[in-house]
Amino acid sequence: MARWWLGPAVGTAAFALTAGTAWDEGGFHAVAWDRALIGLAVLAFAAVLLDGAPRPGRHVTALLGALAFLTAWTAASWLWSDSPPAALDEAQRVAAYLAAAVAVAVAGRRVPPAWLVGGVAAGIVPAAAWNLAVRLAPDWTGRAPQRADIGALATPVGYANGLALLVVLALLLALGFAATAGRAVSAVAAVLLVPFAADLALQQSTGADAALVAGLVALVLVARRGRAVVSLALLVLPLAAAVAVARVGSVVSPPALDLTAAAGPGHRLLLALALLAAAQLAGAILLVPPLARGGRPLPARVAAATAALLLAAGLAAAPFALHGNLRAGYWRVALREYRAAPVLGSGAGTFVDWWLRTRTAAHSTQEAHSLYIETAAELGPAGLLAVLVALGAPLVAALRLRTTTLGPALLAALVAYDVHAAVDFDWELAGVTLPAVLLGATAAVHADPERGPLQARSRRGLVIALAGLGAAAILALAGSTRLAAAQAAESSGRFDAAVADARRALRYAPWSADAWRVIGESRLAAGDSTGARDAFRSAVRLDPNDWSAWVELAHVSTGEPRRSAEAEATRLNPLGGER
Repeated sequence: MARWWLGPAVGTAAFALTAGTAWDEGGFHAVAWDRALIGLAVLAFAAVLLDGAPRPGRHVTALLGALAFLTAWTAASWLWSDSPPAALDEAQRVAAYLAAAVAVAVAGRRVPPAWLVGGVAAGIVPAAAWNLAVRLAPDWTGRAPQRADIGALATPVGYANGLALLVVLALLLALGFAATAGRAVSAVAAVLLVPFAADLALQQSTGADAALVAGLVALVLVARRGRAVVSLALLVLPLAAAVAVARVGSVVSPPALDLTAAAGPGHRLLLALALLAAAQLAGAILLVPPLARGGRPLPARVAAATAALLLAAGLAAAPFALHGNLRAGYWRVALREYRAAPVLGSGAGTFVDWWLRTRTAAHSTQEAHSLYIETAAELGPAGLLAVLVALGAPLVAALRLRTTTLGPALLAALVAYDVHAAVDFDWELAGVTLPAVLLGATAAVHADPERGPLQARSRRGLVIALAGLGAAAILALAGSTRLAAAQAAESSGRFDAAVADARRALRYAPWSADAWRVIGESRLAAGDSTGARDAFRSAVRLDPNDWSAWVELAHVSTGEPRRSAEAEATRLNPLGGER
């Protein structure tokens, strides 16, 4: 039975998930993805229990099977990992992606794709709008005059490339709505293209620009003639907005000691963006309806020529995406890690250990900045195959939906994510990857034919699995929140509280070497060298590759134990410095 409220409810949930994880530092930390995991598991559990679930088709089965295997394989890598605690932490994040896909699959074809796609696109708006406001009007938003860290310019996500990719996804989805939706929705979507383009320019992310080009190529090749023309026409004024923003150096790269210097030119840019948005609104009202009537795809030669021009622009930008950074170095180290363990990989989350051991420059990173290379290094061919299936099945599904209203936009957004994931650590940002998973699962669900409800036995099994997943997520969140509280207490000098919270974290996450480090550092600060030494020993037992724990153990040891700990720390991180 159709339920009128189901679409709005699912769209609201997609909005809340997208906006919430993006706002929570891009979902980079365990607390963020554990919260998302609980919410998704509870929603899916309640839906199956109360209203059943449809039988999955081929695309959904491939997506869910790949994510379920990847979750289990990531957790299982604890058995052979160089840093076992990292494997269990990484598995929690992948489980959140699995839960997102399951939730969409449970909703099934009962929810029109526009609700989910619209919820994701709308969920990106708060992060993009706040970043634009902070960058262009720092005096109005109460911004501190000095930059606290490198991620301050990419607030609230905290990573410019991650925020840029989110904006690219929103821009491509907005193009889909602008070219196909009713007049009101089309007008709003068209207007949003202007601030999206401006915020993308502020991030200076060549990789995201290349991903946008790849998405546009996919859209132009599959969209109907009128919609393709409308999409390209609607990009003219947003492109002008991006160029205008990029030309103002004091806004794009404000001085670190005086971020409010962007206020004057920023205010003028806001006025210019408002005028461009008004012109975009007029164009959307007057031009979209007649142009969007073309029902056939673009002529093959026109589509190929347009795609070739876009692709040439992307290829021209590609060298700049890698210029001036260490990605090639990251990838060489990751490939060396793969060659050392070509069957199983070194274990999830171990790239950072290999980087510290083999780097030639004192530069810190935790990620290889490529989902595919890092997965091969850490989880071997089986893990890489699971990732490729999890990303490939939605692509195939979206291609099958190319003649539907939002099919081209869905395909474009998925292509953009997959391209960008090749050159950055989007997978580690739950606030960036969860929206992509929601979009991919939506494509998979609607590309499969209706197959009726799950049988009673399968439904019971799904309920039990979701209940188990939810229970595990609650325990994981209890551990991650207690650990975060312990670290905050230690930073503020409340060492007794830090020890108490760290011990509570160990009740739920007994594998946490970080919790033992907090205990050791707090004991040391309180003058208890013996207690600190015992805690650091526990930390290195759990994670023998944590060089910083070995350094701290050496600091509280004497004689041969001290020399051994120092030697191990030097072996694990010859150049020293921050992790």
